[in-house]
Amino acid sequence: MVWDGAQLHITKALSLRPIRPGEVRVRVLRSGICHSDIGMMAIPQAVTPMVLGHEAAGEVMDVGPGVEGWSVGDRVAVGTQTPCGQCRECGRDEPHNCDTTWGYVPDWPFLWEGRPVASFANVSSFAGEILVKAGQLFAIHDLPPEQGALIGCAVSTGACAARVLGRVKAGDRVAVFGIGGIGVNAVQGARIAGAEVLAIDRNPSKEAVARQFGAAHFHVAQPGQDGMALAQALAVQHGPIDVAIECSGAIGAVEAALHCPKRGGRTVLIGLSAPGTQARLSLDAVLGGREIISTMNGGARPGRDYPTLIEEARTGRLNLRDQISHVWPLEQVEDAIAALKAGAVTRAVLDHMR
Repeated sequence: MVWDGAQLHITKALSLRPIRPGEVRVRVLRSGICHSDIGMMAIPQAVTPMVLGHEAAGEVMDVGPGVEGWSVGDRVAVGTQTPCGQCRECGRDEPHNCDTTWGYVPDWPFLWEGRPVASFANVSSFAGEILVKAGQLFAIHDLPPEQGALIGCAVSTGACAARVLGRVKAGDRVAVFGIGGIGVNAVQGARIAGAEVLAIDRNPSKEAVARQFGAAHFHVAQPGQDGMALAQALAVQHGPIDVAIECSGAIGAVEAALHCPKRGGRTVLIGLSAPGTQARLSLDAVLGGREIISTMNGGARPGRDYPTLIEEARTGRLNLRDQISHVWPLEQVEDAIAALKAGAVTRAVLDHMR
């Protein structure tokens, strides 16, 4: 599937370049759809043509020279991070700041109608087959591929926003804004850590979802509600909030998340806002003792965190099955995207095999 800057093309004419040393060719079995994929289609300056998608589970088809530890037929989840290991940031043990790790400099692994096609986020899971670095792969064993596909973004970003960036601990009161694919995992991550979780969403139907994944309380945010007023209301109704995790990118939710934690509390921003969005911030609140932090993928270190998340999913400690509202065949991608935009699903997944 190719995005040309104006529309999506479902095509069988997409081909891959030859495999290189250190790479693995993977047949995509399932691909999750993320708001980041939708967001790319709204950026006029985005590199095109491009194959979108960055949540993938698949099967190893071939391994390049120098690759060890993977065999044809292995079932894998694919991560987006590919730090170079050589730059200043990698040398400082800050691989999340490496310019190559998120696909900021895209590869061009595909060819379509005689034109080179760019990758997205080092994955491009909307393709039938992809080329990725061996270090991006994580064995999912018997985990169903529709669940394994969520590990690389929704699950890791949400859970690690609570565990890594939020440093949530037992007894904390945690507010999670936006109960979508990332938000439910932030709820789960906080709940597993022993926190009392307050979920906030402007869609009342999200209450059942939030409670299913461990929220003790639910608050309906009114459309257009002032963020600072919402923050005050949450503090009055629920008491001191230790950690706020913003997963929606909506300006009102961002401003509420910035202002609702107590003195000494922490705000984690991981929701995707429209380019150029600005939020109000009271410096009095920050200077009084409040931390604001944001890193893509929730601050996850794949080698450290992904195997743990996969094992928790396999044992049921993390509930991935109920996040998948519907699985669409690839040909119905437009329907899947529409459902995600409408907030009708927690996570939309594409099945590449039917």
